[in-house]
This record gives sequence, structure tokens and C-alpha cells, in this order.
Amino acid sequence: MSTVPDRYGLFTKLQLQVLKLRSRGLSLREVAEKIGTTRQNIQVAEKRARNNVRVAEETILIYTLITAPLKVKIEAGTHLVDIPKIVIEKADEAGVKVRADFTLIYKLLHFKTQECIQGPRLVKPVLILVTSRGDVEIFPYDKIKEYLTLVGDP
Repeated sequence: MSTVPDRYGLFTKLQLQVLKLRSRGLSLREVAEKIGTTRQNIQVAEKRARNNVRVAEETILIYTLITAPLKVKIEAGTHLVDIPKIVIEKADEAGVKVRADFTLIYKLLHFKTQECIQGPRLVKPVLILVTSRGDVEIFPYDKIKEYLTLVGDP
């Protein structure tokens, strides 16, 4: 009787091996030869593993939307340098500690929502969450509005 679990989080042992080997640049054929199975089995395992990752990411997003004590929608037209101040002020009003400063919020805006920015202003709305731990998460509003309706936020 084996003491090694059959699953590791959402992955089977095969899926974990496939992801590890594929991340090292091996082809499907090379992975199949190394593991001792067919290329088709490797292809199916990889597809299921990547789907598990997508489902896990979606689950975490929904959980974060439900539990974040602060959600701030920033409308198109807002100047980028005003956004960190808006977030910090809203957090102070809500009694939520933010583990980010002006610079980090500004950088996250550029990194996470490039498609919402043109020049010094937003051209599309964004949603900024401050989690219960004080972490700042930023999303293009259009990409998560469906989830907001699902969790009961406008």
C-alpha cells in the first residue's frame, strides 16, 4: 500500500509530472517517452491540468470578490495619479488597512490593466479590491463584472 497520495491539490500524479516536464520545454512525445505512455495520454493530462488551473483561478477570484472588505470601482476618465489616493482614502473611511503605498498601487494599475489605460487616464473602468489582509488586487472591470453580479455586487 502506497503512502503517496493519488492527488496533489487538483492535480493527479500524472498531471503534475506532465506539467513539470512540459514547463522544462519537453515536447508531448518526449514527455510520453519519459513517463512511458502515449502522446495522446500526455495531451489529455495536460489539457485537464490546465483546466484545473483555470477553475482554481476562477474560484480564488470569486472568493476574493466575496470576502474583500473594500471594492472601489474607478471610472473611465480618471487620472492615474489620482487613483492611489482614492483607494487609500476609501480604505481609511472603511477602516481597512492597505498594505500598499502610492507607488505600488500605481505600478499595479499599469501592470494589471494596461488595456484600460491611454496616456495619463483610464479609458475603461477598473475595480480595485483591498483584501482582508490588506493586499491590493486590480482588475479591468469588464473582465469581472459577470462575477460581481454573481456574488451580488453591482
